[in-house]
Amino acid sequence: MPPRIEGPDPPARRADPWTRADVERWLKAAFRAMPYAPIYAPRGSTLQVAAGVTPDATFDLLAFTGTVLGEKSEERHILLLWARSMATGGGVGGSVSEYCLRTGRSRATFDRIRIRACERIVEAKNRADSQDDAAR
Repeated sequence: MPPRIEGPDPPARRADPWTRADVERWLKAAFRAMPYAPIYAPRGSTLQVAAGVTPDATFDLLAFTGTVLGEKSEERHILLLWARSMATGGGVGGSVSEYCLRTGRSRATFDRIRIRACERIVEAKNRADSQDDAAR
């Protein structure tokens, strides 16, 4: 059995708004879970676990980034590269520093893009949650 994935719990109540720190923690948790959970995309921006004990929800935020930022957007690429690098210590796909050197982008610019992408995810997630609450 794979080890328990280290990561945060989602905000305790739906009334608790998501924060940038929540998004960052959940993205890193998803990348930590990947070696232990074979996943597939049955349609669009949906990821499901093929087998194992990792809940599908572990990967929901990864799919949500594609919905909000665009599947192939630069913002999404940078955000996911950062999360993967933080979760694996740069051991899978390289480090943020290596990416910045390769692309000629400064780390400050990289971080501004990443933070802006995170904030867009937070806004969309909180808006979606409040719409779900209103529909109940």
